[in-house]
Amino acid sequence: MNIKFDFTDSNAIITGAGTGIGRQTAIRMAKNGANVFLVGRRDKKLAEVCDFICSEGGNASYISADISSKEDVKRVYKGMAECFGNTDILINAAGVSTPLSVTKAMSDAWKTQIDINLNGTAYMCAGVLEQMKEAGYGRIVNIASVNAFITSKTLERHAYNASKAGVCGLTRGLSSTYAGSGITVNAICPGLFESEMTEEIFANKFVMATFNKQVPIGRAGHLEEVVDAIMFLVSKNSSYITGQCLAVDGGMSVSSFL
Repeated sequence: MNIKFDFTDSNAIITGAGTGIGRQTAIRMAKNGANVFLVGRRDKKLAEVCDFICSEGGNASYISADISSKEDVKRVYKGMAECFGNTDILINAAGVSTPLSVTKAMSDAWKTQIDINLNGTAYMCAGVLEQMKEAGYGRIVNIASVNAFITSKTLERHAYNASKAGVCGLTRGLSSTYAGSGITVNAICPGLFESEMTEEIFANKFVMATFNKQVPIGRAGHLEEVVDAIMFLVSKNSSYITGQCLAVDGGMSVSSFL
């Protein structure tokens, strides 16, 4: 993108910041002037990202937390207030993806996936919306998935489908409620990007060859391409965009194999 993003004096919380989309977004936000507060479950990963940002002249801190825990979310906001003050930007990038059929809906594994992907996103939003409302400004971007719209004939991902569709519904609902308070709430729905979640897919040459034939752009995405979209939606440039669930997927969600 040619748009220049300036997040000087902005305070941002980024969940799932230890790897993948969350990590790359945190680095880009800090590079563009934001004070970034990194949240994730793995202390070592967060420390590595935090150290890298600081070594590059950015301003970052972190806290190990499980966003599906209400008590942990309270700790996140307490830590954020102590480090940087109020939250201007919230990016919910934490998530898990494990193939899981609805026949396992009563299992702990099903509950875990819904709790992290959907409830955790809701908890994080709940922790900041009233403060943003008082300030008269806020940007929230939730990371959903193209799997909120499309499904697999061969891979049962019912818990993931349901949780990410829920994130889109939550995003739309919040956008209507808080639009008059200067707060925009949008979602990014990534297609296939290389990350820890997708290592097995990228390692399978047959699957990747099939994918590349099917998706209109003809390849998987690069992380910087989804980060570009996030950067725009959390910037002041996106002031008239809210309630949108933007598929960043190379056309995957509108394509047919035929």
